[in-house]
Amino acid sequence: MKNYLLILFFQIMFNIFKVLEIKYTYENKLKALLLNSVWINLMALGSAYYSLDGMFHGDYYGIIFYISGSVIGKWIAMTHYENYRSKMYSLFNKKGDEKEIL
Repeated sequence: MKNYLLILFFQIMFNIFKVLEIKYTYENKLKALLLNSVWINLMALGSAYYSLDGMFHGDYYGIIFYISGSVIGKWIAMTHYENYRSKMYSLFNKKGDEKEIL
């Protein structure tokens, strides 16, 4: 059970850091981006190690935690961090504007 929770944790964190990587790239924050890439790699190593170790020993239930962690991590990152792209879109696409911005 410990391995399943570790896989879930590593996948959740990996996906949060992956979304943050896109955000930092978009915002041109180099220092945060470089530090974030260290964390992405650490989470990827942990996730791959525990999931593959279990699969090599015939334990395929880890796949469920791997995929679940991925989905949960993306959901957390997309709902709990600011989305600047949608804010920019809503800024240019206000109701009442007679011009259409492409």
